[in-house]
Amino acid sequence: MLVAATRGFCLWALTLAGLAGLAAPAPALAQTRADEVVDAPLGLLNREERRLLSPALDDGPVLLVDRLPEDLPAIVLAARVHASPAQVMNVLTRPESYPHFMPALDHVRVTSRRGAQLAYDWSWRLAVFTLRGQNVMTTLPGSTARGYRLDVRATGGDLGVGRMTWRVHPDPAGSLVVFSSRLDMRDANWVSGRLEAGGRSVNRSINIALATVMLMGSAREAERVAGYQSPSPPSERPPMTMATMDLDALTPLLARGDLAFFHMRGDTLDEVTVAARLLTTVEPAQEVLNDPEAFSRSLINGAHAEVLEQSDEGTLFDWGVSLPLIGVDGRMRLSHDGEAMTVEGVSGALEHGRWRFDTHRFPSGEGCIYGVGRFDPRETSAIVRSLIGDDAFFAHGLTAAMQIMVVRSIRKRAIERAVADAAAAHAAG
Repeated sequence: MLVAATRGFCLWALTLAGLAGLAAPAPALAQTRADEVVDAPLGLLNREERRLLSPALDDGPVLLVDRLPEDLPAIVLAARVHASPAQVMNVLTRPESYPHFMPALDHVRVTSRRGAQLAYDWSWRLAVFTLRGQNVMTTLPGSTARGYRLDVRATGGDLGVGRMTWRVHPDPAGSLVVFSSRLDMRDANWVSGRLEAGGRSVNRSINIALATVMLMGSAREAERVAGYQSPSPPSERPPMTMATMDLDALTPLLARGDLAFFHMRGDTLDEVTVAARLLTTVEPAQEVLNDPEAFSRSLINGAHAEVLEQSDEGTLFDWGVSLPLIGVDGRMRLSHDGEAMTVEGVSGALEHGRWRFDTHRFPSGEGCIYGVGRFDPRETSAIVRSLIGDDAFFAHGLTAAMQIMVVRSIRKRAIERAVADAAAAHAAG
């Protein structure tokens, strides 16, 4: 299951890391970090959090990216599945069947079974090399009435080490499945050893893409087994709108981490809405949203921008990411409607992309950044397009990962501006 999304792993890692690697850390340091990942708490969603997210889950999966620990936050993804908890568990607890509904997985071999625990090896064969790894799965006691829990530990291989937890809750639709993971791929192999140059966003983005493929692929298989026939979705994509969210009501979840909401039509992703606490007031974030250069750097890690013209239609700017082999560029237009900001692709990479962001002030005075994005990561380059291939769920995961990256980058730049403004005021005073 872990390798179902690996098609994009190498490119995604190398893109964000700038194709510039560092030597692998010393064995003792690598082992210490691996132990921390395996033993760190792995949160899911409690009853109140599931209640708060229930209306959004009707539109598609919801992603929560914990803010702590900063080095390797947990990725929590939830989705409604039209199958009973027992049917979902029957799919999850038979890893030897994964290749039937995750074709990227070349081979799974169960190596041992002992009571509620089983171990298995997996492999994924590419044209020039093969990725391999080992997992240990433990099924905890459960029932249809109270739900089930399944823990998986990645003990080694080309996708690193870490833990994953499945929680299957009874739901009026059938099941509410919550998947949480924390995988440390930084020391896994020669590619992941280069992730250090890309920082936290690389490992986080890969975890998001993997979680999306695993949850959505397993959900569709469980629904197939249950005989669920999904209604035909509308053939036309609806206009992109800013989702109506009660951000004050979502404060308990936003205090924990950043949220991304998938808006789906069947298996088609229309757009992703994101929301994140700013940890500052709204004014520094509004400054970032008004600055095409600052926003372009937030859009894709390592990007730069050049303003071409300013008119009544907005600010036209060129942007690019100067990386060997996979450098991309394009042209976009930034415009404002009150405090809300819209960016539309004009030409080049992400030509058909569109984003809209706004800020919200909590009763406490702290700000929140929220927005919606509609784009296809396959528009970035031919290499990305070829690696994603027909794996729509992997593309969905990358879209959500990029949206999370944008709001986190805006927050980082807003905090930097707030600190700089405070320092300047202190110096002037």
